[in-house]
Amino acid sequence: MNTRRDFAQLAMAGTAGWMLLPDAAAATKISSKIHGVQMGVAGYSYNTLPKQGLLDVIVNSMVDSGIGDCLLFAASTEPPELADKARPARGRGTGGGFAASGGRGIAASGGQGRGPGAGGGRGPVSPEQAAALEALRQWHLTVSMDHYTGIRKKFADAGLEIYSYDASLGNTTADEDLNKACEVTKALGAHYMMCAVTRSVAKRLAPIAEEHSVKVAFQGRPNMNSTDPDAMAKPADFEEALGYSKNFGTSIDVGDATGGGWDALKFIEDTHSRIFALNLKDRTKANVSMPWGQGDTRIKDILRLIRDKKYPIRCYIDCDFTTQPDTTRVADVKRCMEFAKAALA
Repeated sequence: MNTRRDFAQLAMAGTAGWMLLPDAAAATKISSKIHGVQMGVAGYSYNTLPKQGLLDVIVNSMVDSGIGDCLLFAASTEPPELADKARPARGRGTGGGFAASGGRGIAASGGQGRGPGAGGGRGPVSPEQAAALEALRQWHLTVSMDHYTGIRKKFADAGLEIYSYDASLGNTTADEDLNKACEVTKALGAHYMMCAVTRSVAKRLAPIAEEHSVKVAFQGRPNMNSTDPDAMAKPADFEEALGYSKNFGTSIDVGDATGGGWDALKFIEDTHSRIFALNLKDRTKANVSMPWGQGDTRIKDILRLIRDKKYPIRCYIDCDFTTQPDTTRVADVKRCMEFAKAALA
């Protein structure tokens, strides 16, 4: 873990989120840039694995796959004993973070959902589950920033960078939760925070993010057939949300976009200047997640477009397809990285 002296040095620097920790400066940094395209892995890829020791699994997986950039998922930072109790109360595929209770309304679904078929809660929760959700939320609100600087050091000592943080914010997240998420983003050394929230939450987040000088990338929930008036689902919804703050950009999941009827390639071409990153997931047009190269998402074309146009867009491997019995999730991630290398060769 980091010492309090280390954290004090970061705070005094005024840029606690964006400087190397003393012990990290000498680490050999792993580069995963392929012909100009910066590749990384989304921590959500490992969300089906046991929580105990998960950060070590992620670090070892990244080193083994030659991936130097992580989009760290909030649930990966949580104490297993709290997260496991709260998990049954969450919406399908949400997995944790500040969406655990949503700040207001214990049965909040957790952002606009994660994973296939995500986007809704499971209805009312039991008193025991409600208590577990609130306990997890209180942990997020009160845990020392030393916890996160320690995680940052763990990655840095392995030559890895937490460039982005998936805060897993909820649709009804309170302002104090939004504020804490910005503080965590900076403590982790992340350059921006990713979240899948509605436009009303984005509007409340704007002044908070600006106060913290934190950039925010909206993943939304791409779906051309959405009827939710507050959802960030269609290109025009994202355009509106970006107008709330100069600190806002996008980080759509191209697999979600494919399953939601989008032309993801066109969206990237048209709005590349406001895209911070992309989550690379392969889905069919029927919104079924598949191993890379087996769905309808044009991952090869997207990677080559970014390479050829020299767009400064980070690309995160995001595995949520079912791992087959004869393999592992760690192997799935490595295969995705090899797929990217072949596509960009």
